[in-house]
Amino acid sequence: MRKLLFDKSHILLWLIAILFLAGLVVGVTVLRSESLSSQLRTDQPINVLLIFQQKEKPISTQLLTFYPSKAKAALLDIPGNTAVILTTINRMDRIDYTYKANNPKSFITEVSRYLDIPLNGYLLFDEKGLSNFIDYLDGLQLFIPSMIIQDGEEGVRLPGGAVTLDGEKVLQFLRYKEEQESESDALARRQKMTLALIKKLAYNAAYLDDKKSADVLIKTVDSNFSSQAQRRLLQEIARLNADSILMQRITGTYRVVEGEEKFFPFYDGELARDMLKQTLNAMSVASAATSAGRIYTVEILNGTSERGLAARTAEIFGSFGYDVVAVGNADKFEYSSTRIIDRYGDKEALASLGAVIKCVNFGDASEYKGSIKADYTIILGKDFNGRVCVQ
Repeated sequence: MRKLLFDKSHILLWLIAILFLAGLVVGVTVLRSESLSSQLRTDQPINVLLIFQQKEKPISTQLLTFYPSKAKAALLDIPGNTAVILTTINRMDRIDYTYKANNPKSFITEVSRYLDIPLNGYLLFDEKGLSNFIDYLDGLQLFIPSMIIQDGEEGVRLPGGAVTLDGEKVLQFLRYKEEQESESDALARRQKMTLALIKKLAYNAAYLDDKKSADVLIKTVDSNFSSQAQRRLLQEIARLNADSILMQRITGTYRVVEGEEKFFPFYDGELARDMLKQTLNAMSVASAATSAGRIYTVEILNGTSERGLAARTAEIFGSFGYDVVAVGNADKFEYSSTRIIDRYGDKEALASLGAVIKCVNFGDASEYKGSIKADYTIILGKDFNGRVCVQ
């Protein structure tokens, strides 16, 4: 029987390989930390995906984007059933199809590609992690219009009113859905939960200043950031004013495809991508002196003979975070060009509003007296193609 020979040189090769891999892991971790620190130092935009996972799937995904030194931040909800062309499998399916529990690398790649925005990383809260995170912060303050009682395998028992929920109750708040509740209402409710989480983090910001307590908090969250970078990121998030965060959503329609309901964004996602670019541009020039946190009211009037144009345009402005308080017809249907009537007087805000539909035709309150005194009245003309104004 042949005797197996053991080459001692193999030990050296294995040691070199192990040291190389260890160095690579440390290098990547340090690089991520330094990358975040560099962006914070140079005041570059931070884009972080907040993923809330239940049953190994993302029940809610929110893109938090902000400039560290600016007063503004935005939160964009990304429905898991958004229909996209997935590059990793080269076919159309829901965007969370490639999601793997506690390993969202492929999912993040798809989100980044679809929104055409670089992502710094993610913070992932699974069921146990989110529950512990909230309990460590002494609960989450939320408003529930009325008591919720739902029986079944996963029963829901939620009190009504302004309440403080522990971690387990917040998990129920995330997963339940009312019988008559639309999908957009459910998404809005989950966004409010995210805002409440940011607000509570800000209230307990002192936890993050102490390394020992910060480490306990950080261990409840999965992330691609190092512990040091994650702590720094949470400190920056805690500095945000939750009441001033711009709430945004992707607008579109729901259709059943092969027995499954999927969400199809308007203009194949172009609207969402434009919204993000304009939001980042607006935040880059914002300062504490501007009207940060103010939600502008908009009145949209149809000055053409095309039916339903004002209502469809309201969806566009709603997705950008504006409060559309009135939709209707103008005094006539022969407007050749779209015009924005400014009653507020903030030139910077007016330019941002006009950029949504690429309109630069502005007027003041004396030109048109709408039925509702909104901050801005938009009169749609024949130059508006349903998305933007064209020559």
